[in-house]
Amino acid sequence: MRLSEIMSAAGLQIFAEIGLVLFVAIFAGVLVYTFTRKNRTTFDRARTAPLDDAPRALGDLSSHE
Repeated sequence: MRLSEIMSAAGLQIFAEIGLVLFVAIFAGVLVYTFTRKNRTTFDRARTAPLDDAPRALGDLSSHE
């Protein structure tokens, strides 16, 4: 008996199907979370965060200033 015959008889294809369903569900959840209007302000703030000149926290001073 070959290994491919043993693996096909083991019935392991259900794990691949479960993995696919989980992946699609998580991907759809991320898409919904990303494109929901109530999260727009959060993502806009994160998008411009590197350009903001907000005051630094204490102890976060660099030596080149």
